[in-house]
Amino acid sequence: MRTTIKEPATIEGIGLHKGLPSKVTFRPADGATGYRFLGPAFAQPLPARLDRVSGTVRGTNITDGKNTLYTVEHLLSAAAGLGLDDLDIEISGEEPPAADGSALLFATALRKAGLREKPEQERKTLALTGQLEMSKDGIRYLARPMKDCVFIKLTYDYPHKLVGRQTIELMLTPEEYLVRVAPARTFGFSHELEALKKAGLALGGSLDNAIVIAENEVMAKGGLRFADEFARHKLLDLIGDLALTGLPLNNVYIEAERPGHAANVNFAKLLLEKAG
Repeated sequence: MRTTIKEPATIEGIGLHKGLPSKVTFRPADGATGYRFLGPAFAQPLPARLDRVSGTVRGTNITDGKNTLYTVEHLLSAAAGLGLDDLDIEISGEEPPAADGSALLFATALRKAGLREKPEQERKTLALTGQLEMSKDGIRYLARPMKDCVFIKLTYDYPHKLVGRQTIELMLTPEEYLVRVAPARTFGFSHELEALKKAGLALGGSLDNAIVIAENEVMAKGGLRFADEFARHKLLDLIGDLALTGLPLNNVYIEAERPGHAANVNFAKLLLEKAG
C-alpha cells in the first residue's frame, strides 16, 4: 500500500546555490501522486520526475517548462529514504532551504510528521528481472535483482590527499537512512568556489551548510560527522536522484562508482526502462 505523511511540516532557510530565502511545507497527499511541488511559480503541480529534469550541474534541477526549481535532490532523498510514496511540497523560493547541507532536517521533519498508510492505493515498485550495467569514463553503475531488500554499494574516488577512495555499503531501510545517510553534508573544494560563484552557484554556501576541502585541511562545522562523509553524501544524492523514477526501489542490489548527478539521472532512466 502507498504511504504519505499524517501532518504538515515546515522548514525555512536559504537556498544553497541561489542564496535566497526559501520556505518548504510538506503536506499529506491523498492521491497516488508521487512527489510533487506546488507554489506561486507553478500554474500546475510540478511532479518530481525524470522527464522534468532541466539541469544537473552541482545539483539536480527540474522545470515546468517556464520556471526552474533548483537542487531538489536532498529533499527527495529524505522522502525516498524514509519510504514515502506520495508527498505534496509547497515551496516559496527557487530551491529548498540548504539547512545544514544534509538531508537530516528534511528527514527529521518528515519522521516527526508521521507516516500514514493508504490501504486503498496500490504501491508499484521498481524491480528488475535481470542485471544491467552502465559505464563511461571511469563512472560505473550496476544493478541486479536481490532477494527481500534494497542494498547499495557506492564508491567515491577523488584524487585529493584528504579524500581518496571511500566506499559505503548498506541495506536501505528508513532506520539506516536516518542514521547513516541523512546526516552527511554536501561538500566542495576551495579552489572551485570563485568559479562557482561567478556561475551563479554556491551563493548561499557557508560552513553552516557545506564542507569545504582545501589543499591541506577539511573545514567542517563541528568536524566531519563520518570518516567517509563524502561517500555518504554521494549516496544521499543518488537516492534523491533515483527518486525521480517515481517508483520506490524494491528487491535490488545497486553499485555506483564515481557517481554524479548527470550520471545518476541517466542511470535512473535506464532503471526505469528495464524495470519489470
